Amino acid sequence: MARTIPVDITPDKSLIKKLGLVGYRTEQAVAELVDNSIDARIEGEACRISLQMDFGRRQVTVTDDCLGMNLPQLRDALTVARETKKDGSLGRFGMGMKGACSSLGKAFSIVTSRPGPGTKLVARYDEDQWLGDGSRDWTNFEIEESDKSGDWHGTKITISKLKVPLYSNQLSNFRKRFAIRYGPYLRDGRARIAVNSKDCRPAEPELEEGTRQDVDVRLPSGGRIAGWVGLLRRRSIKGDYGMHLYRRGRLIRAFDKFGIRSHPEMARVVGEISIDHVPVNFHKTGFLKDSLEYEEAVKGFGKDPAVLKCIRDSPSRKQDSLDIRRIFADDAGSAPLLDARMSAANAWSLLRRTGRFAVRGEAGRMDVAFEDAKDGGIYGLDFDDDGLKITVNRSSEMFMIFKNPLLLLSLVRVESELVAGNPARYADFVRDRNRRWGELVGRLVADPGPRRTGPRNGDGGGAVLTPAYSPAGELVDLHGHLTDAIRHGFQFTGLSTLAPFLHNAYGKMIYVIHTVPGAGQQVLEAVQDHAGGFVALLEPKPAEVDAVLGISGVGSRLIIIREYAERPATTWAPPEKAWLDLYSEVRRGTLTMYGDELDGILSELLRSGLASEKKLRSLARRRKLLDGVDGYLGGGRAGQS
Repeated sequence: MARTIPVDITPDKSLIKKLGLVGYRTEQAVAELVDNSIDARIEGEACRISLQMDFGRRQVTVTDDCLGMNLPQLRDALTVARETKKDGSLGRFGMGMKGACSSLGKAFSIVTSRPGPGTKLVARYDEDQWLGDGSRDWTNFEIEESDKSGDWHGTKITISKLKVPLYSNQLSNFRKRFAIRYGPYLRDGRARIAVNSKDCRPAEPELEEGTRQDVDVRLPSGGRIAGWVGLLRRRSIKGDYGMHLYRRGRLIRAFDKFGIRSHPEMARVVGEISIDHVPVNFHKTGFLKDSLEYEEAVKGFGKDPAVLKCIRDSPSRKQDSLDIRRIFADDAGSAPLLDARMSAANAWSLLRRTGRFAVRGEAGRMDVAFEDAKDGGIYGLDFDDDGLKITVNRSSEMFMIFKNPLLLLSLVRVESELVAGNPARYADFVRDRNRRWGELVGRLVADPGPRRTGPRNGDGGGAVLTPAYSPAGELVDLHGHLTDAIRHGFQFTGLSTLAPFLHNAYGKMIYVIHTVPGAGQQVLEAVQDHAGGFVALLEPKPAEVDAVLGISGVGSRLIIIREYAERPATTWAPPEKAWLDLYSEVRRGTLTMYGDELDGILSELLRSGLASEKKLRSLARRRKLLDGVDGYLGGGRAGQS
């Protein structure tokens, strides 16, 4: 006969600490607290929210003048997973405040009071005391109540014993991002948000006149998409285009490619869209893309006439042509070989993304096409009655020798015009030149001398001599973004550069970036600020990586950021260091899924001459990893131990 057995399933006291380990970044954690303040604003009044970052005391404080909380409300706010807010609220899952505070610091206090005469309430949490005090548990958490002076009302949350760094340009970054994140509230006066006493101003993109159009899509299910779309005056080469997606007035995703392709031709399409009915994850960092609501919203938005017009008009504006076109155009003679506003990394990004275009140069009409060919010269020429046709082989190893590929393209343009003036005379020259340059590159690749892998930190130049070894294609834009955004040294390593040698049957890509100690948070926020859709974790433990990989719709493109002991000289690692870093991640248990790939990757690097066994042994010895690495170099599997 069956019987029921009652058991105690009270959560472990470490749950609050663990809530802070689920991937919050500093901006997201603070935004959780700001969301709560906006939800508590007094109807018909503008709420004032202040974020204060105290660098001396190492504290973060968020204060508002909103409704505050009474004792039952504060109790509920401290109760894990207690959902007390209405459906229209920004925060709904009962996880935000506790997880956000715990991710920022080991201790926090909450002071709150309702409008009118009465009392104030104070709740204090200290991670070390909470976990070390056996007399306190979930049933007897202490809240202080005392008389308040004056008529202050609202909530003040102070986080101390910080787990995250504070740095100088963090204040301006917060103002810029909050200007986007809370733009609708700031514009209509429902909220005023200040960061260290300086107000955030709503972000306003520079649109081409007459291109902004309202969007109002009614979906068959009853959902609604509302907002606007328009075209930037100048295309974004950093990926800062697409939709700001809001839910209940709170930004969920910035520069999301919602309803448009991620393509240079779309790089002027921007907009602000509210999709309040589509569910979000509990971090509120993304919509649930597997949901029926999201799929319906994407299809409905993509069919809207205003959206279709923006997509159609985005690539057609003449002055918005890719910068590479300027090199070949009629007025390009006065244009600098290297655009002063463009880093070498962004120039590489343009080269890889440019397809086909037509311009008018000194030789008349030029049809220029960029292709990838394993064999052949730098470019090929053809002539017909319509003009000159130039086919550029962007996979030519000659491009890898130049600090900035636009310099070589400028030379291609000059030669092409000379050829057009006398095709019979120059045809043999071009053929022989391509052959001789190819021989030169072959010698350089075979014996490169002192190798300098990747652009150097600080100057944006330089590259490996073979296109077979460079950052994975989907990281090229991010590489350019970090080159511009990060002042400290950083380096793409591990699978970031070894991806071309990876069999990868897992449907997951986990890249690694190394930076100097203390700069990891800045790199993490720069990655999150980029519109590439990557999930980033700073110094994660294996369990954290596994947790992210297990979340549906998240973690298929993960970036791990490590604060490395040495300042990296180049922005992507030499092959020996990249492999050793991958080996280290496998050994520490972070990337165990790639353990079986280590042998094959190393064999291919050595076989192709990209890596030197002598250099690998030397680096492994310096990092005290030689015993394990010897197992791979000897053909064994000791390296997995």
